[in-house]
Formats: sequence, C-alpha cells, structure tokens
Amino acid sequence: MKLAENPGAGWMEAEQGFVCSDVHLGIGRNPVIRVLLLHGAQIPHYRVPVYNHLSHYLGERSFALTVASEGIQPGNPTPAEFEFVTMHLTAGSIAHLVWRGKCDVVIMFVDLRHFYLFPVYLAVKGILRRKMVWWGQGRDLAHPDAILKNAAYATEHALCDAIILYAEHLRKYVARRFHHKIFIANNTLALTHPGLPPGSKDKVLRSFNICTRKNIICMGRFQKRKRVDRLVAAMQLMNRPDIGLILVGPDTEGVLENVDGPNIYKLGPIYDKHRFDLLSAADVYCLPGAVGLSIVDAFHCGLPFVTEEGDESAEIAYLKHGENGFVVPRGDVKELARSLLLLLDNDDLRARFSDAARKEVGVNASIEQLCEGFVGALRYATNP
Repeated sequence: MKLAENPGAGWMEAEQGFVCSDVHLGIGRNPVIRVLLLHGAQIPHYRVPVYNHLSHYLGERSFALTVASEGIQPGNPTPAEFEFVTMHLTAGSIAHLVWRGKCDVVIMFVDLRHFYLFPVYLAVKGILRRKMVWWGQGRDLAHPDAILKNAAYATEHALCDAIILYAEHLRKYVARRFHHKIFIANNTLALTHPGLPPGSKDKVLRSFNICTRKNIICMGRFQKRKRVDRLVAAMQLMNRPDIGLILVGPDTEGVLENVDGPNIYKLGPIYDKHRFDLLSAADVYCLPGAVGLSIVDAFHCGLPFVTEEGDESAEIAYLKHGENGFVVPRGDVKELARSLLLLLDNDDLRARFSDAARKEVGVNASIEQLCEGFVGALRYATNP
C-alpha cells in the first residue's frame, strides 16, 4: 500500500498498516465520523474534482472522508485535495485499512467484476461490525434483465445500511422493502468553467480550424453503443455547407475510421479549459445513444441536447423533451436531422433551450445536491 502525496493528510504510514492521525480525527473538537470510500479500479479524471468537493462538504458536517483506490488515471490535471490511499484492493487489505484506520462507515463504489466485493461485506460488516453504504445505479443499466447480476445487486442492497442512487427514477431497481434507506445523489460533475467572454466564439472555432457557421458537437469516448453513425447519417441527410459536425474524444473502438467529409472535424481528445471553450463555441450537442455525464458538460455550456430514445441512464433525467433538448425515436435518422435543423436554424428557440439547459444543470445537477445525498445516507447509516 502507498500513501498518496497530500499535505496535511490524516493517514500516517505505520509498520503494521495505516492509522488515522489526530489532525484528521479532529481530537479536541467535535466528534468526527470516519468515512472510507472504496473506489474500485482507478479514479477517472472527472471524479477527482467531485471527491475534492465532497471531502470539503462532508468535513464541514463532521464526516472525515478518505478515498481508497488502485490509483488515479495517468495525466490527471486536478490535484487531489481529499485524503487518498493508493493500494491494491483485496478483501484483506481493505479490512486491514478499516481496522487500523478505525473507520466508522465504508461506502462501496465497487462493481460486481471485483471478486473481493462480497468478502469485503463479510469482513467489514460481518466481522468488524462497521456500517456500509452502497452507491450506484441500482443495477447494470446496460443489462437490466441479467438475472444473476440482479440477484447480486439485491444482496448488496440487503446487506448495506443505506443506499445512494444516481437518480430518483432508478428507485424502481431497488426492492420496495429497502426504499426507506434510499438517498438520491444526482450523478454530476464539479464544473467551474465561467463561459466564453463576449465575442470570442469565432476565435475559439478558428483556433481549431473550424470554419462552419453553425456547429453540432459530440464529445467523449467514441464507442459503438453511442451510435455516432446515426449522427453522421443525419449530417449527410441535412447536406448543409454551413453546418459542421465536431467530434472530440478518443476513438477507442475505431468507429470514426470511415467518417470523413468537408464539414466533419475529428479533433481527437481535448481536455481541461479547451474542451469547455469548444463546447461553449458550439451550438447544439448530439449523442444518439448512451447518454451519460456528457449532458452535464453540455448543459453547463448552454447547449441543447439531442438524443434517441431507448437507452436508460441516470443522467437522462436532466433532459426535458421540448424544453432543453429533444428525444427522437430510435433509429429515425430523418427525425434526428429535423430536430437538429430546428435548433440550428431557429435562434430564438435555441436560446430558450440554452437558458433552460443552464437552469436544469444549476438546479438539479449541482454538486451540492450530490453532496447532500451523501450526507443524508451517512447520517441515516450512523444514527444510533
């Protein structure tokens, strides 16, 4: 196990494991409840600012958060401001960390592919008698009818002391007898981009050699399940020389290999401030399939969102058809093209959708709302 570099960290390396320092425990102040969040595998870049904010938020409410994982994805641009332990996650190493650190609550953010999952429940809840909180979507939304997986999720829901769900509509995937211990922490991001200064949109577009007047953008890892081919087909159907399609992100499955055209801009991965500048300079966001956290980025930058029906996700709850975006019938490329043209050609409608998008993300996708869901679950789990 390895302690991540973190000035003021409360975990200290000892010969026999990790223990909590007096600074971290707040000795001499109000009692602190020690919380360990287990993040299976590596922490992706976008989660680091979320954990930073969550750590500060919980700390102000007498919860001391430590995150343990296999590490953070390489190239992470955001310094980790939360207590962080890098370690090889096994049932034994986790139980040792909980015992030595005198943790009161363990939040499980670990999917079923990790074999240590249920042994951790046995060790932490069954033997060490610590409280446990489950965090997730209720079940695997990509395979909602997988019988064995659903049985495993139901077992976790029964074992834990509280459940944190990504969205309210996912409550249906948890047995009604457990609804009393459900808390909602809408899945979101910690976003700080202030938007583009007035008059800088064209400058941003030119910096990426984009010369079309109106632009559709799609950003993220390009995978078959996202059905970007439908977006390309809609672009070809529109056949408008003044409309561009901006594709940003790694092509992990080669779905863009045969995508080409004079108004199609394949920019590859773009990170940090530049990606938000580019989002803010576009006009409409379109992702036909598998809507995820990209809708939060899009709405934060004031982009109406267009997608197809048929894929359930936690984040689809942010999309209000006819208010901040459109949901078109699955596979209907003509309707996809029509909805995109409607937003691109009607400036007043696009402005109304843009305002509604920003309002939605500000109210229902705020990072504070996510944090409050965690506070509710932790207070419920630790209430004597």
